[in-house]
Amino acid sequence: MKSIKRLFKLLIFFTALWLLFLFTFSTIYPIANKVKEAVAKQVAANNSNYLTQNKIPKLFENAIIQTEDTRFYSHFGIDLIGIGRSVWTDVKSEHLSQGGSTITQQLIRNTIIAPEKTFYRKVKEIILAVALERFMSKNQILEDYLNVIYFGHGAYGADQAAETYFGKPLNSLSLAEWALLAGLPNAPSAYDPYVAMNLAKERQHEVLLNLVDSKAITQSEADIAFKQKIQLRNVNPRLSPAYTTYNVLQIPKT
Repeated sequence: MKSIKRLFKLLIFFTALWLLFLFTFSTIYPIANKVKEAVAKQVAANNSNYLTQNKIPKLFENAIIQTEDTRFYSHFGIDLIGIGRSVWTDVKSEHLSQGGSTITQQLIRNTIIAPEKTFYRKVKEIILAVALERFMSKNQILEDYLNVIYFGHGAYGADQAAETYFGKPLNSLSLAEWALLAGLPNAPSAYDPYVAMNLAKERQHEVLLNLVDSKAITQSEADIAFKQKIQLRNVNPRLSPAYTTYNVLQIPKT
């Protein structure tokens, strides 16, 4: 009987906690509205165009998801498998990393909380990510994310990234160009094609293989895309032509 009473009390406690959670993030702290307002302010501040999902190529979306958050459509804001790997990495390296972050967490980090690496910030980010998924659809989260995420060279959002690197609208790019862009958000400076094209191409190859694994494209399509010349818009007049065009000589072994 005592066990039943204890279980009943726990059930009441967690039910009350869940109701408080819903009330807080829908009324006291309307998280979906706060994120939308932050996204709108960032898009305006960066003089960018907000791309609705029907103007974002599905293959590019898939490239981003398969590279940044493969379980995006199945998790509830946080990826428990990714968090487990991140914790294990933190324990081994003895410092707090950004690993294990979902697209939802990255959207939270890039809009309504500071991006500093602290344990408190990480916990807050997780709570807010779970809350956001309760009050905003997956498609809306992905749309907002693709309009604010940083791609390097002052380009925030996919629209600016396409214009910055290729001088063309996002929906005019090729598979090869989409794959190059999709590899940048993780580390824009490390994979900067203007100064490290070899690393950018390695990252592009990873993105293409991710698309093959998800059956979004065939291996043949990936090979053709990888072999395609990359012609970058020359945003830096000090760069020589050798840096703006990359001719693939060898496909990395898979």
